Amino acid sequence: MSDAKLCVVRLWDGMDGAWIDVTEPIPEEEANRIWNEKTKNGTEYAEYDDIDYYKVFPADTVMHWSGDREMFR
Repeated sequence: MSDAKLCVVRLWDGMDGAWIDVTEPIPEEEANRIWNEKTKNGTEYAEYDDIDYYKVFPADTVMHWSGDREMFR
């Protein structure tokens, strides 16, 4: 069994105000690879100011604004 930390890549939907899981729990290295791909190595969709942006979280992190909970609806 691997000791790799599991993470989830999430997208913040700035229009609705909700986190959307982009991946299932995956090893941290793979999550960072996907984040780099989605953000063009952190140059696009990587910060709050981008409105919609990607972020990597530990897999067991529960987001308040996710699923049926949206900040702006």
